Amino acid sequence: MIYSLFLLLAATTMQAQEYMTLHKARQMALKKSEDLKIAESTLDKSVYDQKAARTSYLPVISASATGIYLADDFGSEMYLPTYTADGVTGELQPNLILDQNGQPLVGSDGSQLFSLYAFLPLELSLKGAYLAGIKVEQAIFTGGKISSGNRMADIGVEMAKENLDIQRMRTIVEADKSYWLYVSVQSKVKLAETNLYMLGALLKGAQDSYDVGLAKRNEVLKVQVEFDKARLDLQKAQSGLELTRMSLCRVTGLDFATAIKTDSIRVVSDEFRQQTGDEDVTLRPEYRLLNKNIELEEKRISNVRSDYLPTIGLSAGYDYLGHVELSDNKINEGMVNVMANVKIPLFNWGEGRQKVAAAQVVKSIKEQELEKNKQLMQLEIRKAKLNLKDAALRIQISEDALLQAAENLRVSKDNYDVGRELMTDLLIAQTQWQRASSELIEAQTSYKLSETEYLRVTSQLLSGESTGK
Repeated sequence: MIYSLFLLLAATTMQAQEYMTLHKARQMALKKSEDLKIAESTLDKSVYDQKAARTSYLPVISASATGIYLADDFGSEMYLPTYTADGVTGELQPNLILDQNGQPLVGSDGSQLFSLYAFLPLELSLKGAYLAGIKVEQAIFTGGKISSGNRMADIGVEMAKENLDIQRMRTIVEADKSYWLYVSVQSKVKLAETNLYMLGALLKGAQDSYDVGLAKRNEVLKVQVEFDKARLDLQKAQSGLELTRMSLCRVTGLDFATAIKTDSIRVVSDEFRQQTGDEDVTLRPEYRLLNKNIELEEKRISNVRSDYLPTIGLSAGYDYLGHVELSDNKINEGMVNVMANVKIPLFNWGEGRQKVAAAQVVKSIKEQELEKNKQLMQLEIRKAKLNLKDAALRIQISEDALLQAAENLRVSKDNYDVGRELMTDLLIAQTQWQRASSELIEAQTSYKLSETEYLRVTSQLLSGESTGK
């Protein structure tokens, strides 16, 4: 039973441990990032908007139906003049009242008087009458509104794609920072453990020398002080390691209780020369996004101008009128109609000209923003390159310093062992070695972070080679 429980606990521990590489951290961060999911949803929306804009070229088909029920009928009486057929020509002649001169008599209202009128009673019933129809409408010419609207939708998709690339790079940068900081602190924990071990051995040697009367008490106390400092440094490093581990878990979507194992930092000597390459600012998605903004404003100008140009449309339909009764006669009839519509704006007090001018000003602003940000991006590339170059030199200097500190520590220990050097000198050499080791770790970490930033500003971060590093 106890053996089974041990196996279960061991399996649980193994499941909670994750071996992490930079490539894996990037891939996990890309899958987990909420901001990236928002950018992807924005792209999906732009694609739907693009498809919706395409339908503007197609005819619109609509159906309509109207029903009416009136409880009371409409009724009226009418008297209509009568006519008789001419015996010779057969033409209808009005039955007018003629005077003795053969001229038609007129009434007080000035109208001619007929000798005979026909009585016509009218009654209209709308109990359940209806009018139903179907209509097809097709835009023939809209002043360019449809074409400019479709191009704006296309630009919207392109901008969403550029924004998605920008968000991907930001996610990778965040993953790189979390990963390398964790690796850095992990290396510092190992360094603190080594330093504590070395000081522990030195403390034991000093205590043994004191016990046999070969060393003074203050030498033991000096080592003890440095040993206690090393213990505190180790605890701080372990606390920092825990925080950076949790930060890496957050970025990659792992549970906060997951233990993470990584490799140490490795920087190839000619890595800087290999990384520096094409630094064309126009390759950056930020630049392309700003350029798309200008193109979008150009189409917006065309869209505004189209509101004040002639439009032509064509429609055809079929309407059916049913269940209408007129003087006991039922009306159920259908009719076909075709209509052309032409609208020509004539005068709008200069409104169109002012709106077009306003849109042109917005475009000019976007152009100025592009020029401004282009210079800032060029400066950003230059700064990132110099930072990467400085980081590479810092590694070389730190490596040389560590070699010197290690050699100085070896010589100092040898001299101390034979009594040719004081404990204070040995502790100073130990501190210098520990500081040089820590500086090298920081230099390597700084290089990796500077490398990520350089790849970002030169649009190389999304390439397969960079992502796989």
